Amino acid sequence: MDYSYKENNQNINNNKIDYKNLIPGPNRFVFKFIKKDNDFIHTFIEGEFLEKLGLSPSHIIGKSLHEFLPENQANQKHKFYELAWNGVPVNYEGYINGFHYLASLTPVIINSKIIEVNSIAIDITEYRKNSMKIQELEKLSLIGELAAGVAHEIRNPLTSIIGFAQIIKESSIDEATDKYLEIMLNELNRISTIVNEFMCISKPKESMEFRNTDIKALVSRVIEFMKPQASLKGLNLIEFINSDSIITAHCDPNHLTQVLMNLIQNALEATTESTQKIVVSLKNVNKDSLLIKITDQGSGISPERQKRLFEPFYTTKEKGTGLGLMMCKRIIENHNGTIEINSQLGKGTTVRIILPKAVSRLQSSSKTGLSVQRQL
Repeated sequence: MDYSYKENNQNINNNKIDYKNLIPGPNRFVFKFIKKDNDFIHTFIEGEFLEKLGLSPSHIIGKSLHEFLPENQANQKHKFYELAWNGVPVNYEGYINGFHYLASLTPVIINSKIIEVNSIAIDITEYRKNSMKIQELEKLSLIGELAAGVAHEIRNPLTSIIGFAQIIKESSIDEATDKYLEIMLNELNRISTIVNEFMCISKPKESMEFRNTDIKALVSRVIEFMKPQASLKGLNLIEFINSDSIITAHCDPNHLTQVLMNLIQNALEATTESTQKIVVSLKNVNKDSLLIKITDQGSGISPERQKRLFEPFYTTKEKGTGLGLMMCKRIIENHNGTIEINSQLGKGTTVRIILPKAVSRLQSSSKTGLSVQRQL
């Protein structure tokens, strides 16, 4: 097929070479198009970014939008192309195969006539990801401000109510009253958990109490504390520490304990069969990092839900608050660590926490005059 753009390109000095010299790099591509019979035909496209998008010039050159894009995307971009063809410079964002890009369309006018549109597209995927992180931080900040005020006002009277309810329950001789008091205490304790999670979210990193802590001892204490709950469900909670030496991290031991208890509790709730087990392991990753891993053989989580697990107020539990995992993530990030969850429906879930180790005893003594403190 013979397209008229071949003749027009001769009037603008074969811009292919100029474009390559103008915009090198793997994160962009350039393209041109003309209008033909109420549609737009691509006359040129080149750039390393195309490979990331899974596209090649041979699939695009000489074709209209509708020939290589889904109809909804083609219709949307057709509007932008139409504006550019009418002499209006256009910037728009696009999304193809997991990548965000920003495209700029510039009409080429010769003798008062638009002969083609020259365009450049730049990869902005990282920018979009960072923007989403900023939005998440802003959301967390708002929640933190709300939590600080509400939790402070609720916590003290709630503690008093729980205390008096326990006293009444202990002195109760009426079976029906005792039953209702038990329900009331359970619900009050659930409210107390929510308040504590709010308080944790609102607590800034600067107020956390970091110290060099024996992580092996901390993990062992948490497991011993959680074993009775596992036994009540007939489950086997296993500790596996792959190191003979002390593994020390510079952390807030109380907050890290809270994270591990929360994650083990989640594993217990997801595991229903007595033949299934939950394994908590600890090992050195390298000289700078340690890994805590919690693995269960429970019901697992779908890929769609996994994407939202750390969102505030998102929960897969009937009575969940949607704050527990967000709190865990906040605490781990305040420790300059990472947390990730991998799960398969029907096969179980693995949570991986990587934390930086503390400086050695010798380094700590020489640099700060402090020795390693063990959290016993």
